[in-house]
Amino acid sequence: MTVHDEPHQPDDGLTHAMMIAALNGILAECGYDPVPDDEDEPACADHPADQTADHPADRLIEDARQRADGIVAAALETAVQYTDAALDQAARTVLSARGTLVRLPAAAGPLEPGALPPATGAGPEGAGAQSVGDIWFAATAAAGVYLPIAEDAAARTLGVFASCLHDAARATPPDLDAAYRVGVEVVALGVSRPEALPASMTLMLDHLSEGDAVRRPARQVAGAFAAGFAAALQARTLAQQESLHRATHRAAREFQSALQHSEARYHRLAYYDPVTGLANKARLVQRLRQAANGDDPARHIGLCLIDLGGLAAVGEQFGADAGDHVLTEAGRRLQRLARHPEYLLARHSAHAFVLLVQDSGGLAHLAELAERIIGALAEPASLPGTGLTAPLHAAVGVVDVPAGGLDVTRVLVDAEIALRMARAGTAGWAAYDPQPAGPGAATSVSGLVTGPPSYQPIVLLGTGRVAGLHTRMAWRHPHLGILDLNRIGQLTGDRDTTTRLAGSLLQQACRQAMSWDGGRTGPFIGLDLPVYQIGYPDIVELVREALTGSGLPPERLHLHLSGLDAVPAGQHSLTVLNALAALGVRLELDDFGSGAGTGSLTYLRELPVHGLRSPAALVQSPAAGVDTDRELLAGMARVAHALGLTLTVHGVDDDDARARMTGTGVDGAEGLRFGPPGTPHQVSALLRGAGKLVAVGDRRAAS
Repeated sequence: MTVHDEPHQPDDGLTHAMMIAALNGILAECGYDPVPDDEDEPACADHPADQTADHPADRLIEDARQRADGIVAAALETAVQYTDAALDQAARTVLSARGTLVRLPAAAGPLEPGALPPATGAGPEGAGAQSVGDIWFAATAAAGVYLPIAEDAAARTLGVFASCLHDAARATPPDLDAAYRVGVEVVALGVSRPEALPASMTLMLDHLSEGDAVRRPARQVAGAFAAGFAAALQARTLAQQESLHRATHRAAREFQSALQHSEARYHRLAYYDPVTGLANKARLVQRLRQAANGDDPARHIGLCLIDLGGLAAVGEQFGADAGDHVLTEAGRRLQRLARHPEYLLARHSAHAFVLLVQDSGGLAHLAELAERIIGALAEPASLPGTGLTAPLHAAVGVVDVPAGGLDVTRVLVDAEIALRMARAGTAGWAAYDPQPAGPGAATSVSGLVTGPPSYQPIVLLGTGRVAGLHTRMAWRHPHLGILDLNRIGQLTGDRDTTTRLAGSLLQQACRQAMSWDGGRTGPFIGLDLPVYQIGYPDIVELVREALTGSGLPPERLHLHLSGLDAVPAGQHSLTVLNALAALGVRLELDDFGSGAGTGSLTYLRELPVHGLRSPAALVQSPAAGVDTDRELLAGMARVAHALGLTLTVHGVDDDDARARMTGTGVDGAEGLRFGPPGTPHQVSALLRGAGKLVAVGDRRAAS
């Protein structure tokens, strides 16, 4: 087809410029260079104006086609890769098919449906000729476009679009907005392959021409159609990019969540036992290595290796499930003892657990812990579905080592050795001894190893504040095991060694108390000393030297006397106690009410003591009941107060024991209910926190 110019009209240049400006605006939004307005350039002599290749309008349309092809190719390169874009295309296609069952108006605003034209003769082709919609559909199909609707519906929709473009070109002035919207709707229908745009533009020019002439209004409408086509592709590309962005972020979040879940599951499988839910041996080794690399090598690490006897027999007789049930029940009991933040309970092997104490209070602390473990596992475990119970027998091997230079493998081997010793003994537990004594060394004190001291809070029941700390120190004997100072004197009869160890304990305790608070109102320090074994004047000199060397006010030193210390033994016993009282220290009679040599009340009134200490077990009788226990405590408190003494109850390990003392007049209390034996580091943190204990679950914490 040869394209001829219309006769020149005065307003044609303005109309052409408007079309160029509209197209350039769209191209600028897509990031392409503008099209130059060269319609006014003179035609060359060798290329007359009637040749299509040299006409500015034809060059403009050809350039628009090429640029649109590039836009379509870029858009489709993204669209074909993502499912979201395909779903969006399908939805828009269905909506477009519904909306174009009737003619589109030429009025401005959103493109709405009008009346549907007949299938044939939609343009100047005349009745009986193939419709423009059929021709357009055939051209797009040849270009590789697939429309997911019926062929006749697609042809009728394209026919409506062709009619709209024809009406837009015949309007005065040409309805460029309607042509622009048709370009948008064609893309929405799915005619968006690069090969489809040249075919569509050729068809439109043929459809809008008058014979062989394509007037400027027709060219303007074709340009507006191309601009709408380009704008729709741009919007489509941006929507696909946004969809891709959202999909990428969603995939990243899902991947991160899956990774975290996988890591948590791996961590759980790697460091926790699937049967009991406790830490496994790998986690135990990890914590031991962390403790070995801690910032305080002087701290001690404690290890209790717990063997559960009788578990193998349960598995053999009742099956693996019953064995797992008993194992889980034992783990729950041990967990109630291991709620301190520095404890770690782990499953060590098929029948064994390990309790790691990261800041051990020494062998005395671990010995007490071992006895509590044995007591917790002494009760038989139930066997589900049988109505029977399985007896358990626990043996505990104890190891206490400094954190500095700790060898993880060696510590675990030492615990195994201690466990074998515990199985062979009668106490149920044993501590590892690196230098076992030979025959005949039972009464020798050579080879004693001093453990770190432990400090347990003594609180005032009225206020809950820490009034003092009860310190204990234990020594590990090569043959006799864990001994306190009183036991060393009883077994060995070596007064010199007992005196030397007592002096060392006194000096260390007084210096430690001064480091917490050097004033007279600071917490007191209480010690258990075998006064009767040391005798006068040695014990008096030891106390005087400790007070003088440390600067501790005498009233902050409390000496706990056993019944044997205060037994009526003539003038010598009173001389020792009077000399100690003259120094200003406070004397407290321990185990009051147990009958351990306390004598009569008359003699008690003559002793220079300041307080009484009574074990909680003395006033706990399941047969008598809580009310009777409370009345007994109240009576003991009245007796103590009548004598001008204080009453402290020790061994208060649970809430039941604490409840028995409510309203009885008891002055102070000591026990696990108010805090376990701790290290100097833990005491410092407790006192810095105002020295008041508050309940946190089954633990105690400073506030």
